[in-house]
Amino acid sequence: MIWKRSDMSRRSAWTKADIRRARQTPLKPVLEHLGYRLQPLQSGNYLVAGLAPEIIVKDHYWICTDTGAAGNAIDFLVRVKKASFNDALRLLLADATLPEAS
Repeated sequence: MIWKRSDMSRRSAWTKADIRRARQTPLKPVLEHLGYRLQPLQSGNYLVAGLAPEIIVKDHYWICTDTGAAGNAIDFLVRVKKASFNDALRLLLADATLPEAS
């Protein structure tokens, strides 16, 4: 995207590397940090307990079993948790506040 001078005030401070790192953040520790209860399933998958429709996470991906909606860690926070993009990146890039992935 090419930014016009008038658009610079609206430009995000996030770099491509920041966004890539946030997308690849493991969801399990993030969701546990946010208070979600995860039920272990086969092959390293986890069911996010208490959510309807049903959502399954693995690594940094999630999928809604009812609708087929899916995405990465950013998408989960924006589409499911209803966070803003900036808030999602702030949370996902705050590695020091999250427990290590297990």
